[in-house]
Amino acid sequence: LQRVSFAVPTGEIEGILHLPDGDAIGGCAVLHGFGGHPDQPHIVATCTALAEAGVAALRFPYRDHQPPRMTLDSALADAAGAIRLLKAHPSVPERLGVVGFSFGGTVAAVAAGRASRIRAAVLAAAPAVAGEHFTAWSRDGKWKPVAELSRTRARVLLIWGSRDTQVPIEHAERYSAVLSQARVTHRVLTIDGAGHDFGPAGPRA
Repeated sequence: LQRVSFAVPTGEIEGILHLPDGDAIGGCAVLHGFGGHPDQPHIVATCTALAEAGVAALRFPYRDHQPPRMTLDSALADAAGAIRLLKAHPSVPERLGVVGFSFGGTVAAVAAGRASRIRAAVLAAAPAVAGEHFTAWSRDGKWKPVAELSRTRARVLLIWGSRDTQVPIEHAERYSAVLSQARVTHRVLTIDGAGHDFGPAGPRA
């Protein structure tokens, strides 16, 4: 584990970079959900598994990660800073990806649509539109994550828990339909028995 920091518009963010034991084959930013934090079990487990597979994984807290201050604008700027750090890191080849959970998945969708350097994007239980629990990100209605993602050059993996009641599988189907129309390579993976945060332990593994 390597403690790192990167610049954002209002200062710096500190994060933890999980580096593989050998040479990395690429790197990715792992983005937590709305009101979450980078030490949540599913975030740490994801970073650990990625590093074991040879992918350097960076987890970090958004500047304003507690609702209602957090917005999609600030989170996107934070994600961009994380991607710049990975791009400049001497141990990380320029094969970059984003992995996002819930709100973080929506951030990943927009980031992948706007950054040509992103080669892979994983959206885990990512809302396709703002809803009851997620209005803070879309206060002005300008963000359309499905349309943004349809412009990506990355391969996309959509992961959903079968028991997710906060962001049901219909959101994945909405992403998938538009990605199919745009001829973006993608796949939908359903984790049987998993909730919104991919608990309990069996489904999470």
